[in-house]
Amino acid sequence: MKYRLIVFDFDGTLADSEASIMEALRLVARDLGLPGVDFSGARRSIGLPLQRTIEMGLALEPGQVFEAVELYRKHYKEVAYDSTALFPGVKETLDRLQQNHLLAVASSKSRQGLLAMMRHLGIIDRFSFIAGAQDVQQGKPAPDMVLLALEALGISAEQCLVVGDTVYDIEMGHRAGADTCAVTYGNNSPEDLNSFKPTFLIDSFHDVMACLA
Repeated sequence: MKYRLIVFDFDGTLADSEASIMEALRLVARDLGLPGVDFSGARRSIGLPLQRTIEMGLALEPGQVFEAVELYRKHYKEVAYDSTALFPGVKETLDRLQQNHLLAVASSKSRQGLLAMMRHLGIIDRFSFIAGAQDVQQGKPAPDMVLLALEALGISAEQCLVVGDTVYDIEMGHRAGADTCAVTYGNNSPEDLNSFKPTFLIDSFHDVMACLA
């Protein structure tokens, strides 16, 4: 068995949370009296630290960034639980993977929000390690989250597969020395993902199983 550990991104890989992220940004724009949201810019930034997503989605003045982050967190809690769902096949595939592999999550979400959402979706008990934004000094695409998981679980990079939907996930995996699997159903196009040369490219979550053969 080549891979002992599989590290998953959360947003756009395990869970379809795009609608909740965009709605939270729309509400922040409303509260701050901004003209609207650059949805294209915001979508490209999903997977980066929260402040970067907000900066790419909203035309903020420098003094508005802190307030925008706080408003986003408030509104996200209001909308996320009704508008976030697992992608098809996630729970069943995790159950199969858990039989022979250690599973981890590396997410740019706040740790508290990530754990709460994973509990809500009923998948938290499948994972041996979970890293959120507060757990590392450098967020994606830095390798810190993967390196933290490897250290915590005593796994070498050669025995790890990183699975994500953005180029930031793939770069994170590469920089950690792990193999990578890009999923095409999330927030980045297959063309963008291919440009980062992932080890595998798959179109549905259950296809992760084929990467382990």
